[in-house]
Amino acid sequence: MCGIAGFCLNKGHKVRPSEVASQMLLDIEHRGTDATGMAYISTRTGQKVVTKRAVPATVFIQSGESRCKNVNTMILHTRYATQGSPKNSHNNHPITRGSITLTHNGHCQNDKELFKQLKVSRIAQVDSEAIVALIAYGKGTITERLEKIEGNAALAWVESKDPNTLHLARVRTSPLWVGQSREGSLFYGSTKQTVENASIIAECELDWVYEMKEGDYFRIVNGSIVEMLKFTPKPIVVVFKQYDQGGWVSDYLSPTKKDKRTGWQGWDDYDYESYLRQGKW
Repeated sequence: MCGIAGFCLNKGHKVRPSEVASQMLLDIEHRGTDATGMAYISTRTGQKVVTKRAVPATVFIQSGESRCKNVNTMILHTRYATQGSPKNSHNNHPITRGSITLTHNGHCQNDKELFKQLKVSRIAQVDSEAIVALIAYGKGTITERLEKIEGNAALAWVESKDPNTLHLARVRTSPLWVGQSREGSLFYGSTKQTVENASIIAECELDWVYEMKEGDYFRIVNGSIVEMLKFTPKPIVVVFKQYDQGGWVSDYLSPTKKDKRTGWQGWDDYDYESYLRQGKW
């Protein structure tokens, strides 16, 4: 489980971006404390700014690393490391490949296959890098590329030299909330509270709040959703190994199949990883 959050502002809406970013990072800190990061494209220079460090959000903020200026669109991340050491900065988010800088909450099951299909080498070990490479170098429309992801994912990304555009997508399971203020700015986060608290710090009222559905893709420019597309996420099938009287057996659990032993229906990345760490599967 990781946390993602951020915003895309209406140019006429004046806010203190450092304060909004800090509040949002604190609101998603509980979702991951192994690393914290942020990225934006400077509205003054057009240059990409990426700051990340293997510390909890509280430490990141206290050290002044959440300070920013000349910001219209920002993506934020708190990491719960599952694949790839946080000591290697390339494993932490935001992650850049080509012109794309992205944050991801979830787990990509077919990262190795995606790198083979794309015929590009990986820089780090984290599975999320495959998704960044897919969006940066993959062929086809954005929805066709998103449909190649196997696993669960909530995604947010920006493109180089485009400081006013934000891209959001929800593949499977991982939550993603968006809210638009009456001033025309858009806030997003892994939790509804993250979005609501951001509007308070930005001193604005939310006109609406929406939990993105699986298969939703939004393109936002200057705080307004200018494109909404639907895609069909690949089904998730997870193989669990458990010792059960007669020996080791395999169980297959998908988001639509109810587990007979526990009555548990569906799963997310946090459940999956915590069950593995606790030795319950």
